[in-house]
Amino acid sequence: MAQAYSTALFSGHFDQAANFVRPTDRGILKVLFAGMSQSSVRADGLGIGAVHTKSTSGTVVLTGKMCSSGTVPKGATVSPHQNEKCVENNKPNSTDPAFNVSVCKTSGKWYVCFPGFDKAAHPGSTPK
Repeated sequence: MAQAYSTALFSGHFDQAANFVRPTDRGILKVLFAGMSQSSVRADGLGIGAVHTKSTSGTVVLTGKMCSSGTVPKGATVSPHQNEKCVENNKPNSTDPAFNVSVCKTSGKWYVCFPGFDKAAHPGSTPK
């Protein structure tokens, strides 16, 4: 699920990626990727390095390469990857936040979630 989410996300299929996100967090995804287009992001060789879960939360560590070139205006004549920035991970237990996908179990199903946003929006409360 985390790999499918990331593959969809870095293929520019944001609506498809949203299907893997906890329903209460889908609005966050829309805000994070507002203005991005399919040509703004890409990934190569994404895979699962490690899975760490406890009770109803966890982290999936991805390996591979992820790139972003920011927004490319419609009608632009520049190459979509001209100003691209890439990060790469080959360590299965990397602590690099770019390659750590948070997961949460809700109603018996695992989803990608954004617990950092939960904490910021509701200081002192426990994430859902």
